[in-house]
Amino acid sequence: MSTSIPALRALFAAAVTAVSFPAHAVTAEVVWHDPKCDFVLVKNEDGHGIVLKASPIELKSGDVLDGALDQVGYFRRIAKVGTEETSMMRGMKYGVRRKVAVELISDWSSYCNPPEN
Repeated sequence: MSTSIPALRALFAAAVTAVSFPAHAVTAEVVWHDPKCDFVLVKNEDGHGIVLKASPIELKSGDVLDGALDQVGYFRRIAKVGTEETSMMRGMKYGVRRKVAVELISDWSSYCNPPEN
């Protein structure tokens, strides 16, 4: 039996993709969002987090998001609580201090100017 390298790579990729880690439902409140900025500053009992919006959704301070917000590095469908609206979002940081989150947003984008306090 002869198996080519591309076939082995495809088989390995399929096996890795099939293994999915459970997405934990996490609820977080939007602390800051600017419509011209794709980053959203959120907060819950674990601390502050940064979420990157990958699809449009209207957000304002006080909105509550629900989904796998703690899955840093992965795009997930996140729901806006109390509405039927959802958006694809990627967790960038989770459970950090507010100052760290604000500094990272400012460093990552010149369009974003989150408030310091």
